[in-house]
Amino acid sequence: MTNAQPAPGAPKPGQHLSPSASGAPAQVTPSDVADAITEMLEKLDEVSRQVAEGDDGSPVSAEKLAALDRQADLLERAHRVLADALAAIDHA
Repeated sequence: MTNAQPAPGAPKPGQHLSPSASGAPAQVTPSDVADAITEMLEKLDEVSRQVAEGDDGSPVSAEKLAALDRQADLLERAHRVLADALAAIDHA
């Protein structure tokens, strides 16, 4: 038979995400999360406009590929903000 209880010191979900220097989760307010996501979405819209401008079916230019890379980076950053916020809530 196995013991269903986690071993002492077993990591908690999200524990590996952005702990503060003291090891305690960073305090995040809903407005902090909303502000960060809003800022990134505004940047994403700007990049999306750059990609769409002059879309005539021609091969994708290096500039458009760079813009798509910036989009991916912004989406990844937004994901990290949301994951960190969920981790902070989980630790609360």
